[in-house]
Amino acid sequence: MYKIRKGTPFDHSQIEKIASKAYKKYVDLIGKKPAPMVADFLKHLNEDYVFVIEDTDNSQILGYAVIVLKNNEYWLENIAVYPTKTKQGFGTQLTRYVEDFVSKSASTIQLYTNVKMYENIDWYKRIGYSEFKRKTADGFERVYFIKEL
Repeated sequence: MYKIRKGTPFDHSQIEKIASKAYKKYVDLIGKKPAPMVADFLKHLNEDYVFVIEDTDNSQILGYAVIVLKNNEYWLENIAVYPTKTKQGFGTQLTRYVEDFVSKSASTIQLYTNVKMYENIDWYKRIGYSEFKRKTADGFERVYFIKEL
């Protein structure tokens, strides 16, 4: 049984572990750690919106999503699923949950990903996000997406 709930500071170490494992395959491709591997998850848990999908049988977090408000716009800042749990619908469930949450306050949600994370780009397009720009920010080449809610 699985449930999505608001993350708490007690989830900090599990979220960091998921980010580390999920994004480690990109280090060589990008040439440095991707932004999610160095994110301040404790700060996100205390200041932003963080949701986790949890296996209720063993209290293990399988994935997480971080939503931030920037200039009155909602951004899906980071989303990841534990690598052994990918392609099982957990990321899609989290994304739908986030979109429903944001739709109560806004009509769009935005996100970005690294240009070298091709499977992420393809996935975002499949689930209804539209690319609207590409630019370098914080030393990373990024692709920006938006979705009407």
